[in-house]
Amino acid sequence: MPKVAIAIPARNAANSIGEVISQVTRFVSPEDVFVVDDGSSDQTGLVAREKGVWLLRHAAKRGKGSALRDATIKILERDYESVITLDSDLQHDPGEIPSFISASRDFDVVIGRRTISVDKMPVHRFLSNTITTKLISMRTGVNIEDSQCGYRLYKTAVLKAIHSNCNYYDYESDLLIKAALAGFQIGFVPIKTIYNDSKSGMRTIDILRFIRIYLRSFIQN
Repeated sequence: MPKVAIAIPARNAANSIGEVISQVTRFVSPEDVFVVDDGSSDQTGLVAREKGVWLLRHAAKRGKGSALRDATIKILERDYESVITLDSDLQHDPGEIPSFISASRDFDVVIGRRTISVDKMPVHRFLSNTITTKLISMRTGVNIEDSQCGYRLYKTAVLKAIHSNCNYYDYESDLLIKAALAGFQIGFVPIKTIYNDSKSGMRTIDILRFIRIYLRSFIQN
């Protein structure tokens, strides 16, 4: 089995982060789990630390992209073949980790593919995901099936070759566009579509950030 690190950005996730880590460590050791507590006001960091994982705490909120980037920097200092990113609120089922690892035999980036329908997703998420997915597919010439899912596997070779300075949700879109344009092979695996009581952190400004990185991709490439 390839050596895999798990990166988990977390904010105010004290009620769920312990369970996420417990499930993740069915597949990797606690020392292979990298949690970034992004300025939580609850006990997120304490719960994670008690689980024996690597922990970085931001004193104030910096954004999901910043948290993922900080975890990635630390991971790339070590001898890992791949990084799996997943959320801290149990909307991503850690039991699906083996599917990502299996798919990485054929792909450089593996992204979870949810059921994209108004029956499974809140309407605003359905619309934003449908639009951004089509735009990224058009821009890159790659058939993108779910552009916004944060449940992903990146081979470390990809993360060493491309970089994003984005700090928020645009970080994941930026990496996806750059990876596709750089010729890395991108694949998708079906995952459960889970929406619990957690509210989406995306706001109107995140749409504007996506537009910015999308337009910038035409200049940089």
